[in-house]
Amino acid sequence: PFPEETVSMTVSYAEYAPHVGDQDALKLTAAGTVEESGQVVAKELRIRLHVPELTLTLLAPAVVGQEMPIQVVFQNPLPDELSGATLRMEGAGISCPKPFHL
Repeated sequence: PFPEETVSMTVSYAEYAPHVGDQDALKLTAAGTVEESGQVVAKELRIRLHVPELTLTLLAPAVVGQEMPIQVVFQNPLPDELSGATLRMEGAGISCPKPFHL
């Protein structure tokens, strides 16, 4: 009576990547059956995946009426190469977002 056991499982990126799509969350469900009673026990867990941040650095002094060079740094944490990525710069005084295709 009263035993407790911990079971660990690893879910690789290759296993869950095809199911994530554009979402940033996973839903995991663990379920089991008690043999003696037939009772089903289950638990669900939602996991929000961490999205890497962009780092913006101003490379020169900001002067009214002049262009401002800005460095944008992003590190892809995935083993897959990104394709079709676009950055859009928005801000006060910018009439429309400026896309930068990577």
